[in-house]
This record gives sequence, structure tokens and C-alpha cells, in this order.
Amino acid sequence: MNRNLEGHTTKRLISNKKRYSGAAHRLRLFSRADANLLSHQLKATQNLDDIFAIGAAEIVIDMLTRSRRAIIRPRIEVFMTWRSRIIALVAIAIGACSDHSHAGALSIPHPDSSSARVEYFIKQPQGSGPWPTVVVLHGHQNIWSRPGGLQFVQWGVLDKFAARGYLAVSVSLPGFGNSDGPRDFAGPNTQHAVSAVIAKLKQDGLAKDDKILIQGISLGAVTAALIATQDPTIAGMVLISGLYDLTEFLKQPTSLQTLLVKYALFSETDGSAQALRARSALNFTESIKAAALILNGAKDDRTDPDQAILLAERIKSQGARATAHVFSDYGHEIPVSVRDPEIDAFITEVLAP
Repeated sequence: MNRNLEGHTTKRLISNKKRYSGAAHRLRLFSRADANLLSHQLKATQNLDDIFAIGAAEIVIDMLTRSRRAIIRPRIEVFMTWRSRIIALVAIAIGACSDHSHAGALSIPHPDSSSARVEYFIKQPQGSGPWPTVVVLHGHQNIWSRPGGLQFVQWGVLDKFAARGYLAVSVSLPGFGNSDGPRDFAGPNTQHAVSAVIAKLKQDGLAKDDKILIQGISLGAVTAALIATQDPTIAGMVLISGLYDLTEFLKQPTSLQTLLVKYALFSETDGSAQALRARSALNFTESIKAAALILNGAKDDRTDPDQAILLAERIKSQGARATAHVFSDYGHEIPVSVRDPEIDAFITEVLAP
């Protein structure tokens, strides 16, 4: 990257703190190799959705040359105009065609801040509680649509689990849905929010103390694994496309998606070695008592499937049950129809009476 351009970019970010919200500091945390890789990848990418997914659009535009910026910016503006229209139409269609009012939206105060609320959704099975419970956690969501745990209601996931006799719960992680922020990339604020919901379910006589399973996707998988290191009463966890050693993963970014994960992490933390270590479940496997099913795609460009295998091995070495399955044909998104048979069988076994 041109040194003058990089200096110009940082000055521009600093001069507009309100708009960029600390982006100048985060940009400095990127190495020159990161910047060069990002510039190279963005010049070649045709998937603008990836750029916007983490909210890095303005930063990456600034990191390109002026001539390239002139080409990219109109594409982005057109893309976002049509993208917003499509999202609005889809939202209207979902609202008109879906009826999930029976999956109730609730909220509780965040345990670390009484002024902040944590949103969650529940669907009760037939009969009376307490019930074996499945808590589902979403991943990092796009800047133009952050529905939080509501997406599992809309997709019928809670209905499916409730029909199988489980108390079905989805939580909006802080900064998503109607849960108050800040987002902290599966850090203490996020972990405490989810744990508070679980405690509330137990307190209300809805969840069986020893029959709670957490299923997390992507960022939700990172969060679920970390909660299991803190709560020995969690009976099981299903981790889908997660990261379990952030320090190792970010040592040598090799793709655009890796850099966007790094950007998200630095956006929501101070980017320190301590922050990365504290969010890496592989550092705390001796505390995990939950049975684990860990799924990953071999072609995933924003996680490391080897970490899924290593996490399973470490958990087993501590005497707990763990299985890792790497799907050779898939990337970050493993189709529901492919993964669900294995997940359903695992949940049935873990939550059996």
C-alpha cells in the first residue's frame, strides 16, 4: 500500500471521529501485510456482500488507490441502493406470511448493567416444565440487518425444537436485535448476557438444571464454547463454524474473510493479546464438562477446521465426550439438511431423560 495513501487515510479517519467511530485506531492495528492483502483481495472480489458483512466498507474504500476508489464507490452505492430495497421487500414478506407470535419475545436486565436489556425468545413444548432446553445463538449479522435471535423464530427453528419436547430459546447477543450493546466479540458482556438468560430460565422453573444444551453458529459457537468453560452445568454444546484460538488464527491472515474477522474483532475489543486469549476456548478446555459436537466446513475461509478437531481432542483428553466432523464439500455455511441429522441425534442423546 502506498505510504502516503495510508497516512492520508488515517488522517481522514481521525478528522471524522463521529462517522468512523474509532476506525483510525483499528486501522493502525492492521499490519502493512494485512493492508496489502486487503487491497489485493478487494481489487479481485466480486462479492461486495462480504465487504459489508462486517461493516468495513468505508475503510476498505479508503485503503484503495484513488483511481480504484473511483471505480468501486459507484458499484457500492448502486449495490446498497438495490440491496436496501430487496431487504425491505423481504422483511415485508416475512411479516405478512409468517406467524410465529407463539414464540414469545422477552427481555431481562443485563447483569452487568441494569439499564441494558437482553432480548430472548422462547417456545414452550406441550406439558409442564421444567424441560430439557436448547439455547441457540446466532452469528455475526450484517450491518443492514441485525435481527438477533428473532431469525430463529422466523426460520421455525424454535418451533422444531419445541415439537421435539424441548424448551426452545434463542438469545439476541448484545448489539443485535433488541439487546443493548456494546458488542464485544463473544467477550464477557456477551457471555454474561447469555448466562443471565439461562439463569432466568432455571429461576422460572422452565429449564431443567442438568439438561441444558447450547447450539451456536459462527460467533455464537465462539460464545457457546466460552460459556461452557465457565458453567460446568451445561450438559452439551453444538458448535458450528466457530473459532477457538483467535491468536493463532490471526497470525497470518490469508483471505479477505480472515481480515474482516480481524476487523470485527478489533472493532469490538482493544485488539490486545489478552483480549484474543480470553476469547479462545482452546486455552480453557480443562474447564469444559459439556459433551460437544463440533462441526466445520473444510473450505471455510473465516475459521480453521483444524481448530475444531483440536478442540474435540482437548476436551476428550479431559475426560468429556467430544466429536468433530469436518465436511469436505462445504465452507462457512454448512447446509441445514446436511448437518441436522447428526445434530438431532446428538441432542437426543445428551438431553435424554
